[in-house]
Amino acid sequence: MTQTNTRIIHRDDLPLGGFAGIVETRMVQNPRVFQGAEKRREISHGLGDFIFLATGYYKPNDGAPMHPHQDVDIVSFIPNGEIGHEGTIGHGTTIKGPGVQVQRAGTGLQHAEFNLTNQRTDLVQIWFLPPKRGLTPEYRDIALEQGRMTTVLGGSDGTFESEMTCQIGLLNPGQTAGTRHRFVAFLSEGEAIANGEPAKAGDIIEGDALELETQSGCNLVLIQFTETFQ
Repeated sequence: MTQTNTRIIHRDDLPLGGFAGIVETRMVQNPRVFQGAEKRREISHGLGDFIFLATGYYKPNDGAPMHPHQDVDIVSFIPNGEIGHEGTIGHGTTIKGPGVQVQRAGTGLQHAEFNLTNQRTDLVQIWFLPPKRGLTPEYRDIALEQGRMTTVLGGSDGTFESEMTCQIGLLNPGQTAGTRHRFVAFLSEGEAIANGEPAKAGDIIEGDALELETQSGCNLVLIQFTETFQ
């Protein structure tokens, strides 16, 4: 394998936080948006317009109250459970895991999300800057198919045009995934070998190229520039 400058960041090495009924670990904060993030060497600083990733869970029968967003594209990956959604767009919908919700906040939206079950429901939330400001707000729900990577943002078949392409995969043991280009990936479940190094649930992996083979069933988020995703 050629030099890939691989870096793996472990969730357990970072502080636990959250708000309202969500417990989360913030693993990616891009200095373009988050003041002081450039001094935090223990986290990832993202890539291009990929600016934020947090992993955590909704507490049982709890969640986030109504709050606003503007000029940000939000990808929410729900691996399990059911999350209710209320807001200015997509009101009354339910995200059933494993599933993905994609929102383009554009000129502005408000939303609230809450756990509809008596068990904790896991969450991976990812933010991107849109290709330009002031776009029309939009909302999509995306089902995931076992055994394949699904493009949920950017690319030729993603929901919205973006400088970045975000794929999410529900991968079986022994499957492979990767890219020949700069990337940031997140393993939300399972174990894998990434560029020859062991990776486990809760790990951020970043580098110049990726060769990943799953050792068990894995949930993988893979982010790269759209211009290199061909």
